[in-house]
Amino acid sequence: MAPLKISDREKKLVTIALCCALLYLFYTFLLAPKWDDVNNLNRSLRKDRQELKIAEIKIKLLEKIGRETGAMPETSQAPKEEKALEVLKSLAQATSKSGLNLVAIKPIIKEEGGFQFDLNCKGSYKDLYNFLRILHTSKIMVKIDSLNISGGGSRKPELSVNILLTAFY
Repeated sequence: MAPLKISDREKKLVTIALCCALLYLFYTFLLAPKWDDVNNLNRSLRKDRQELKIAEIKIKLLEKIGRETGAMPETSQAPKEEKALEVLKSLAQATSKSGLNLVAIKPIIKEEGGFQFDLNCKGSYKDLYNFLRILHTSKIMVKIDSLNISGGGSRKPELSVNILLTAFY
């Protein structure tokens, strides 16, 4: 059998036809089912978001009814107290991890802003550095208002550190 002789124009037409067939097969078997999955997920997401909004509205209404009838106490102070306790716990853990010896933590009551504390610790310069590094990496933002260091005089001085800081949770 003699080989077929195809002109350049016919070669281009066959190439275009093959490309179209490949694109059609790609669309039919790969792309269209994935788009259907995406559309189903979007519908499900919209439905879940709507149910979540309805549930949040119901919770707010139930809390309002509970407060009005006296069945639920006001909870405005509880979260703030819990946050203050978390900050105290975090500060105590930071001092123990750093090697500083915690002598006292005194909370200072403020009406607005963050929680203010007066820390009194003993340790070395390295322990103080580790404490500040741990505070820097913690999830609680801490602003040091004042830092007083006393002691020293020897090769490895025992420092008395007094820190006034404000923690924002």
